[in-house]
Amino acid sequence: MQAQMVTYPVILHPDNGEYNVEIPDINHGTWIRGTSAAQALIVARDIIGKTLARVTDLPAATPSGELELAEYDVEHLVTVNLADFRIPETSR
Repeated sequence: MQAQMVTYPVILHPDNGEYNVEIPDINHGTWIRGTSAAQALIVARDIIGKTLARVTDLPAATPSGELELAEYDVEHLVTVNLADFRIPETSR
C-alpha cells in the first residue's frame, strides 16, 4: 500500500492538567480531549487518519502561524500516513 502523508495543525488548549485539542481543518473544526499532551496528539492523529481515510479531496491545511491562539495554547503539527487507516481493496 502506497504511503500518503498529510500534515495538519492542531491546537492544544491546556485545561487543568489535561488538554482540549482543536483540529481546525477537519470537519470544519473537530474537538477531542486528552489526558496529557502526548496522548492528545495520538488521539488527534487517529481522528485525522480515520476521518480522511476514504476522502479523495483532502481539506487544505491551515498554514503554520495562521491559527488564532490564546495565551497558553500551543500549535502543533500532526503528520499522518493515511495508508495506515485505509482498508485494502482485497479486504472489502
